[in-house]
Amino acid sequence: MEDALERIDLLVEMLQQRRLGFRMDEVMTGSHHFVAGAGPDGEHPMGYRITWGTRHLLDYLNPFGSGFMSNFLQGTISVGGLVEDAPCSGTLDLRYFQEAMIRYTIDFKGTDDHPYRYVGEKVDLRPWNLHKTHTTCYGTITDLVSGQDISKSIVYFKLDTIPAFMASIRLG
Repeated sequence: MEDALERIDLLVEMLQQRRLGFRMDEVMTGSHHFVAGAGPDGEHPMGYRITWGTRHLLDYLNPFGSGFMSNFLQGTISVGGLVEDAPCSGTLDLRYFQEAMIRYTIDFKGTDDHPYRYVGEKVDLRPWNLHKTHTTCYGTITDLVSGQDISKSIVYFKLDTIPAFMASIRLG
């Protein structure tokens, strides 16, 4: 009952602010490897748990606006050999029509407070290959101070997480 009241309060607040949005939770897991000299050799675990969505659905759906299919994201990221469960934030851009891709841009800080950026892309999105392209994300981590790429990765959206992903959709 309390959850229902919180959702009603959120809807009332959004209507008072003349906005309507959504958000959902996504988990991606896989591995990464450091480029030569940037960290320990070998393959390391990598993943992130994020909440993404939009606070302004009309702007989100406007193909002529700067916010077209662009989402906020926030959550945590773990990169073996670099950071564990670090807070992160950024954007998730659904670029279906422009580039047939989804791009995750995630900023986070290492354990030494050093800034990094992960850019991951789900590429070659076509109706006949969605089972692969919507579940596989190729990424690079860049050191934001030096501008050097330090890691390459592949992370996956596990198909067995679809029920939790769908159940996480909510007003936002």
